[in-house]
Amino acid sequence: MILTGRFLPGLLCVLLALGCATSQIPEVDDSPRVENGPGETRWTAESGWILPASDEWGATARVRMEALKAFEAGAYADALAALRFLEDSTAAAKMLDLRYYLGECCYQLGRYEDALEYYRKVYQADFPSPEFIDKARRRVFEIALAYLKERKTRTMLKVFQVASPDYGIDILLDPADGLVTENPYLSFADDAYMEVANYYFDQGQYAESVLLYDTIVKMSGSEWKELAEYKSALAEYLQVRGAVYDENKLLQARRRFKNYLQSFPRGEYWEEVRGKLREINELEGEKNLKIAKFYLKESELRACDIYLRVVLDNFPNSLAAREAREIRNQIEKTQNQ
Repeated sequence: MILTGRFLPGLLCVLLALGCATSQIPEVDDSPRVENGPGETRWTAESGWILPASDEWGATARVRMEALKAFEAGAYADALAALRFLEDSTAAAKMLDLRYYLGECCYQLGRYEDALEYYRKVYQADFPSPEFIDKARRRVFEIALAYLKERKTRTMLKVFQVASPDYGIDILLDPADGLVTENPYLSFADDAYMEVANYYFDQGQYAESVLLYDTIVKMSGSEWKELAEYKSALAEYLQVRGAVYDENKLLQARRRFKNYLQSFPRGEYWEEVRGKLREINELEGEKNLKIAKFYLKESELRACDIYLRVVLDNFPNSLAAREAREIRNQIEKTQNQ
C-alpha cells in the first residue's frame, strides 16, 4: 500500500507539534508507570506497575490478569507495556485476544498506525472470536475516517503529523488489501463507500464520486440509496461545462435525475431534482437556439426553423423557447411582406 501525502517536512512537523492544542487525539500520558517492590507482579491505579525486585515481569498468566485490570481502568499506557511483554512471550500464540487489546491500547493513545497493524492481525491471522474480528474491523474503519477527515494523530515519538485523506481511502478501498475491498459484505460497507464518495464530491472529484455512489445504489437495503442516487446525478451534472461541450454528460445527468424521480417520487430531494431538470432544459434549449441563430445568420431559414422547432417542442417553458417564438414570428413577418 502506498502512503501518499502523509508526512510534512521536518520544520513544519515541529511547528505542528508546538501548535496543535486542538488535536483530536486523546491527550493522555503514554508512558507506562513502572517501579519495583516486593512480591509478585501487580498493577494498582495509584502506582501503576509494581514489578518484583528482579525487575522481571514474572508469570505470563499473572501479567495478563493485571494487564486487563489496567486496561479496564483506562490506563492504556500501563496496559500496553504489559501486553507487549506478553506479545514477546512464548505464551502469546495461545492468547487469541492479545492482538486486539494491543490494538485498542494503541488506538486509545492515538497511535493509529500501530493500532492498524494489530487490528489487521486480529482478522487476518489470529482467528479470535467473531466478536473480536468485528470490533477490530470497526476500529479500522474509524481510523480510516480519522485520516479521511484529516484529524491529527500521534506517532511513537509524540510528534504531530497531518493525516492524509488518500491514506484513509487506501485503508478502506485499496484494490489489494482495503478493508471493504476484502470484505464487501461488512454491515458498514455502504457507510465506508458513502464517506469516500462524499469526500471526492466535496473535493470536486465528481467522476470518482459517481462510481462510488453507483456502488451504493446497487447495494440492497442500504440506508444511503436515495442520497447516493441524488448525489450521483448531481455529480454528473456538476461536470458539465456547457451544453455544447458536454452534451453527453448533460444527457447522463438528465437520465440520472429522472431515475431518481422514478425511484423516489416523494423523495427528500424531489424539489432540488426538479430544479436541476429545469436548468438542464434551459441549457439544452439555449444550445439549440444558438444553432438556429447560426443558420439564421447564414440565411439558411429551413435549417433555422428545424432547430427553432426543437426548442419549442422539447423545451417549451424555457427562456430559449420565448426567444425562439420571437424569431419565428419575425421570420414569418419578413416572409409575408
